[in-house]
Amino acid sequence: MLPSMLIPFASFLGFLWFLVYWIFGGVFFALVAILRLGRVRKVRFSCLFSVWTLFCGVGAALFGIKLGEESIQTCYLLAQTRAETITAFFGCGFAGVFSLFMLGAVAVILGGFAILSLSKNKSKAWIVFDKEDDEEKEEGFQVEGEGFFR
Repeated sequence: MLPSMLIPFASFLGFLWFLVYWIFGGVFFALVAILRLGRVRKVRFSCLFSVWTLFCGVGAALFGIKLGEESIQTCYLLAQTRAETITAFFGCGFAGVFSLFMLGAVAVILGGFAILSLSKNKSKAWIVFDKEDDEEKEEGFQVEGEGFFR
């Protein structure tokens, strides 16, 4: 359990990590979906990805603070003012918090690819960018002989 003094900061940090993961991860996977030219069920992906980034953000914040808790506690004992307390947290707990932030980012990317594969739509795309397929279709529609426009 976190000390009562760290709970508001952990809540704020969890929400901040969620926003960072959600915004940058969402942009990343929007580009991936566009470049792969696949059909994706957007609502399913959006809902699952939002829940996943919230889970990763809160988990990264809580476990990051837990990882650096011993060094943070040592610095808290030495801190006398509120400014020293905040400085002590960032100075002493930076390695634990940042390492779990990066681990959370990796989890968001890997989980996002899994969610993207779960959210694929099996229906045919409206736009096909294969030139060979278009040429074959055009050849199939050519009719020999007299036509209306000939």
